[in-house]
Amino acid sequence: MSEKILLVDDEPKVLSALRRSLGQRFALSCANDGAEALRMLESEGPFAAVVSDMRMPGMNGVELLCEIKRRAPETVRLILSGQSDFSDAVKAINEGAIFRFHTKPVSTEALVESLEIALLQHRHQNRHGGTPGLDLARETAALRKALREDQLRIFVQPQASLLDGHIHGAEALVRWQHPERGLILPGHFLPLVDAAGMNEDITRWMLEAACRELHRWDELGLSSLRLAVNMTVSDIADSGFVRRVADSMARHRVKPGNLELELTEGAAVEDINRARLVLQSLADLGVQLSIDDFGTGYSSLGWLRRLPINKLKIDRMFIDDIADDPESYRFLASVMTLARDLNLTTLAEGIETLEQMKQVSRTGCDLVQGFFLAPPMPAGDFPAWAMARAATPGR
Repeated sequence: MSEKILLVDDEPKVLSALRRSLGQRFALSCANDGAEALRMLESEGPFAAVVSDMRMPGMNGVELLCEIKRRAPETVRLILSGQSDFSDAVKAINEGAIFRFHTKPVSTEALVESLEIALLQHRHQNRHGGTPGLDLARETAALRKALREDQLRIFVQPQASLLDGHIHGAEALVRWQHPERGLILPGHFLPLVDAAGMNEDITRWMLEAACRELHRWDELGLSSLRLAVNMTVSDIADSGFVRRVADSMARHRVKPGNLELELTEGAAVEDINRARLVLQSLADLGVQLSIDDFGTGYSSLGWLRRLPINKLKIDRMFIDDIADDPESYRFLASVMTLARDLNLTTLAEGIETLEQMKQVSRTGCDLVQGFFLAPPMPAGDFPAWAMARAATPGR
C-alpha cells in the first residue's frame, strides 16, 4: 500500500505539478494553506509525510510543520523554500521541526529521493532513537573536500528539436559522488553552496567541466551541439565572472555558440541593469544565453527586450498539467507568440509523457527536455547516446 503524503501549497499550479510528480509513488492529499492542512491532519491522518511550501499566507511552512511536529511527531516533515529562506530552514532542521528542505524549483527525482530517504531515516530513528539535524559546518567541510578530491560529477540531460527530433544539445547538471553516501542529487547539497560562500568555486568547476566536454564532443564530430550551464545571482554580481568564462572557453578551445549559460527569470530581474551589462559581455564572447524557469511570476515582460538573450526555457509547472489544463496550454501558446515576436528560441522542460509532448508541439515550441526524451546521464555516456539517436531516423 502506498504511503500517504500531504502536500501543502497556496499555488494551485504547484500542487498540480507535485501531484503529477509524486502521484505514481505515493497516495496524495492536498491542502491550500496551513489551516486546511491541520484540519486534514485530524480528519484524514495519519500521514507518513507532509511536504509544505515555506511562504504561505497566514501560517508559513515552518510554523505549520512545528505544529504538526507537536500534534503528530511521527510524521516526516519536508519543506520547499527559496534560497533566501535557507537560514530559517536550517534552524528548523536543527530544532527538529523539519527533516529536509529543497529550494524551488525542485526536480521530480530529487523530491522522490528525498522523501524516500527521509522516510527510511525516520523509521530507523523510531527504532534506534536519535533526532535528525543538519550540521552546517560539517556538511560544508565535506563539500569543500568533494571539490578538492574530485568527487563532483557532470551529468547532462539532452535537448531535442520538436520539428525533426534532432539533438540540439544538453543541459549540464552537477552530482556529488560521495564515497559513503553514493551519488547525491544537487537538491541535497546546492543550498549549502550559497550559505558557505562557495558559488564561485562551484561555478568555476562547472564551467571547466562543461568546456572540457564541449571540446571532447568537437573531437568526436559533435561540434554542432550546445551545452548549457546554470548561472546564479552571485555570478551576475561577480566582477570576475565574464573573465573566467572567457578563460575556460579559450583553455578548452570551445567554439563560439557552443557554450550556453542559463539565468533564472528571478535572477535576471533582480538587478536588470547589472544583468544587461554582464549578459552583453558574455554575448560578445559568443556565449548563447537563455532565461530559465520562465513564467514564474513576473508580470512585466518589458525586461525581456532589454537583455541580449537567445532562448526562453518554460518552467515545468506549465508543462506538468498541460494535457488537461486549458490555462496552462493558453499560457504556453502566448509565450510562443511572444518569443516569435522577439526572435527567441523556446524550450519546454519537464516533458515526461507522450501527451505532454503532443500538446507542447501544438503550441509551436522549438525544443524539449525531460525524462520522456532521456533522463540525466553521465556526461561520458552522452556522445554515444547522441550518435545512436542520430543513426535512427524518426526517433
